[in-house]
Amino acid sequence: MHIFPGKSLRKTPATTTLLLQLGSIFLISLLFLSCKKGDTGPAGATGTANVIYSDWFTPATYKKDTVFGTYGFSADKAVTALTQQIVDSGTVIVFGKLDGYVTSVWPAAQVSALPISLTYMVGSTPNIDTWSALITTGNLRIRLVSSLNAYGSISNAHQFRYIIIPGGTKATASVTPGQITGRGNVLSNYSQMSYTEICQSLGVPQ
Repeated sequence: MHIFPGKSLRKTPATTTLLLQLGSIFLISLLFLSCKKGDTGPAGATGTANVIYSDWFTPATYKKDTVFGTYGFSADKAVTALTQQIVDSGTVIVFGKLDGYVTSVWPAAQVSALPISLTYMVGSTPNIDTWSALITTGNLRIRLVSSLNAYGSISNAHQFRYIIIPGGTKATASVTPGQITGRGNVLSNYSQMSYTEICQSLGVPQ
């Protein structure tokens, strides 16, 4: 179709259809340019919430039990953040500051992740103390077992705290401790990391 200067274009059905098609192409082009590759809307939930952590706490009482002739002492702490989803797919790191021991067994203010196993002499016989943490929905249990049944009660100088990392955080390949940052790296490497490194990587106050 040719358009000559000075002559008007008579609108035929075919002409109207062509104009509509050109208008549609123009609008689609505008939409494409305004939503170019890389643009996204508001960020949605990714399955990974903020890290949850506690203050240091001292169990008020320990319950004594006996399993196969060996004494055990347990203390329960209600933790509402321990949901079933956390139990199923999250990561919970429990730390102990076992200042109830003499400093030759546990240096003052030292912190380590549970489980913790300590061997020391009771007279001429070695004793092994094993501290562990059991996680269930809504509850954190701290437990001590002594291989020699060395205790009638537990010192209230022992302190504990926990860090909860919800599921959904992708773990990354192992890296050298001291160069670790971010939740994913902590998930892959926390067994190799010090308490200070874990707290710094997760932005948790010590």
